Amino acid sequence: MSSTAPNPPRQHRSRRRADMPLLGGIRPPIALLLVLLLAVAAITALAVGGLRVDDTPQAVRESHQFAAEDTAASLRAGLHESATDLRRAAARYESAPAEPAAVLSSLGQAYHKWRGTVVVRPDTGRLLAARGETVPLAGLDLTKVTDTAPAPVLVPSTTGTRLLTFALVATKADGRALLVASDNLRLPGIATRKEQTIQVLDASGAVLDTTGAALDSEADRKVVSAARERAARERPVPGETASGSLTGGADDKGVRRVAGWSAVANPDGRDLAAPLGLTVVSTSTVDGKPGGLRHPTLGLAAAGALLVLALLLAWYLIRSLQRPLLRLFLESRRLTRGDRLEQPVRGPKRGEAARIARALEELRRQLLDPARPPAPAPAAKRRPGTALPLALCAVLVLGWSGPLLFLGGNDSGVRVPTQVVAGQRDRTDTAADRIRQALNEGYADLRSLAPSLTETSVGKAENLLRATLAEHDRYRALYVLGANGEVLARAGETPHRTGPEALGANGVLLLNSSGKEPRIAARAALTAAPAETGAGADADQEAAAEPKGPVLIGEFKTDFLGSLLARPGLGRVWLVDDRQRVLAANEGYSSFGELPDDRARKVLADAKKSAAADVLRDGGDPALLAAAPLGGNGSVARLGWSVVTAHPVAWLHLDQNRADRRVVLAGMLGLAAAALCLGWLFIAVGLPLRRLAASAESLAAGDRRTVLYPVHHDEVGAVARSLELIRQELVRAEQAERAGRRTPATATAR
Repeated sequence: MSSTAPNPPRQHRSRRRADMPLLGGIRPPIALLLVLLLAVAAITALAVGGLRVDDTPQAVRESHQFAAEDTAASLRAGLHESATDLRRAAARYESAPAEPAAVLSSLGQAYHKWRGTVVVRPDTGRLLAARGETVPLAGLDLTKVTDTAPAPVLVPSTTGTRLLTFALVATKADGRALLVASDNLRLPGIATRKEQTIQVLDASGAVLDTTGAALDSEADRKVVSAARERAARERPVPGETASGSLTGGADDKGVRRVAGWSAVANPDGRDLAAPLGLTVVSTSTVDGKPGGLRHPTLGLAAAGALLVLALLLAWYLIRSLQRPLLRLFLESRRLTRGDRLEQPVRGPKRGEAARIARALEELRRQLLDPARPPAPAPAAKRRPGTALPLALCAVLVLGWSGPLLFLGGNDSGVRVPTQVVAGQRDRTDTAADRIRQALNEGYADLRSLAPSLTETSVGKAENLLRATLAEHDRYRALYVLGANGEVLARAGETPHRTGPEALGANGVLLLNSSGKEPRIAARAALTAAPAETGAGADADQEAAAEPKGPVLIGEFKTDFLGSLLARPGLGRVWLVDDRQRVLAANEGYSSFGELPDDRARKVLADAKKSAAADVLRDGGDPALLAAAPLGGNGSVARLGWSVVTAHPVAWLHLDQNRADRRVVLAGMLGLAAAALCLGWLFIAVGLPLRRLAASAESLAAGDRRTVLYPVHHDEVGAVARSLELIRQELVRAEQAERAGRRTPATATAR
C-alpha cells in the first residue's frame, strides 16, 4: 500500500485552477468598519468639538419672528372679520331696504368696533347719514364703485391714519349706497416686556401703530428699516407667510438689537390685506454676552477615543477572524493539491475555524491511509465561536456610544434666556387674545343677526341661518329657541341642548360640563335693542340681562378653537376653564380632563390677572410653561378661562441643546456603523462558517454522500470547495481500495 495518496487527475487540477475562488469576503466589512468609525470620529470632532457659542441664540431670534407672525395673523384676521361683518350686515337690507340712519343705528347696536360710519352716494359723493367720528373720504374716487365694494384702504387724517372698510347697502330713497366704516389699525392688546417693541408699518415704511419701548437711536431705526425692506423683497411660499429674523450690529457695550418681521398678507387666495402692504416688526435688545456649554472639549475627547477604538477593533478582527480564516484556506488548498500530506494541519485553537482545522487534520490522515477508520464525530456543543469576537467589538462600540447618548439627554441645567421666557409669555397672551376676539366676534355676529329674525317667517329665518353658517367656519350649528325652549328654526348640526334650561343670559357660555366634546356657544336675545344705543354701549350690562323672548344660539366648532391655538414654535397649547379642565387644544386631548403637565397649575396660579411664564425643572423634563387669562371686556371675561402653553426646553434652539443633539447624533452614527459592519460579518462569514464546520466534522466522521456546495466566492466558499474536492478524493480512494480487494479473490475462484 502506498504511503501517499494518488495525485488527482490532470483534468481536475486544471478545473480547480479555473474555478479559484475570489478572496476578500471577510476583508470588506472590516475595512468598511474602520472607514466608518474614522468618519464618525471626524464628524464628532468637527460637529461637536468645533461648536462655537452664538452671542445671539437662534431661540431669541425665533421668539421675535414668532411674535411678529402671531401679531400679523391677528391683524389679518381682524381685517377680514371687519370686512365680512360690514358686508354681511349690509347684505341683510337687500330684500328690505331701510333708511341710511336706521342702517347705521342697527350697525352700532350690534358692533362696537368702528370709530365712525357713513352712508354716501358713490356717484355724487353726497353724504346720506353719519355716525361717530368724521370718516376721512377726501381724495377717494368713489365714482367707479358699481356692483362690487372696494377693498379696504389706508387714508391719512388729522387724528392719524384710518382704515376704511366698504360695503354696498340698499336704501329706500337713494337705492344702492356705499357703507363706509372707519377705524384705527391697532395692534392686538398684548403685553410686551419693557425692552421689546412691536410696530406695524405700511408699504412706505411709516409706523401705523406701535407698542412697547420707543426706538430713539438711529441704529434701532436702521434695523427696523432693514426688516421692512427684507419683507418687501421676500417671495412667500404658498401656504406660508413671509417672515424671518435678523440681527443688528453691536455697539460699544456689546448690546445689539434683534428683529423679527412678518408680512401681514397671506399668499393663499384673495387676501384683503395684500393691497395694504403691511409689515409687523418685533425688536428688542440683547446684551451680546455668549453663554456656555457643559462640555466644551467633549467632542475632541470623544473623537480621539473613537480613533483609537477604530484602530484597535480593526487589529483585533484581523487577528481573530481574518488571519485564521486565510490560514485555514491555505491549509485546505494544500490538502487538495496533495502537497506535504505528512505535515500536520496548523490552525487556530478556538471557534469554528478550530473545528474545521481539526476536521482537516483527520481528513489528512485519511488521505494518507484510506483504510483508516473515520474518527467519531465530536459531541455537539453550543460554542460562541465567531459570535464572541463580534459581540466583544459591539460591546466596545456601545461603551463609546452609550455615554454620548446619555449625555445628550435633557439637561436640567440648560439656561434659558430671559428673552425666550418673555416671548413665550407674550405669545401665550396673544393666543388668549385670539380666542377672546373669536368668541366676542361670534357673539357680535349673533347680536347683529338677531334683529333680522324677530319678525321673520320660519323659512326666511332658516335661510338667514344657513347663509350665516356658510359665511363663517366658526359655527357648527345655529338655531332659534322659543320662549319655552322649543326649536323654531335651525341650520347645521342638531342642537345640543333645548328646553327651558337652554334659555338664559346673553353672552358666551359652556353648554355642558362633561361628555366627549365641550360645547361652547354664544347666546343672544331676539328682542331688538333700544334705538338710541350708541357704539359705546356697555356690552356687559346687556349680556347680564335675561332674555324676555326667543333666543339665538350659535355653537362653536371645537376644531375652530383648536386651529386658533395652533401656532409654530409655541409647543402644546390648551384652553382651560375656571376649574382647570381642558376645553380645546392644538393636539390630542381628553375633554374636560386635567392638564397633562401638573406643573402648569403653578403657572396658572401666577396668571390670575396677567400672563405669566416660568421654566420649571422639577417633576419631569425641563419645560417652559406660560399661562394667560382671557381677560378684556365682554362676556368672555366673566368665564374665568385661560390659555396654557408648555414648550420643552430640549426643543428650544439653544447652543447647549444643539450640542446635545450633535452628541446624540455622533453616538447613533457609531452604533449604526458597528451594527452594519458587525452584522455583515456575522451574516456573511459567521453563519456560513458555522454550517461549514458542521459539514467538515461530518465529512471527517465518514459522511461521503453529502456534497459540499460553496455559497459565496469568498474565503469560506474556498474552504468549502476544498472540502468537496477532498471528499471526492476520498470516495475515489475507497472505491479503488474495494476494487483491489475484489480482484485477487475473483482470480482465485476462476
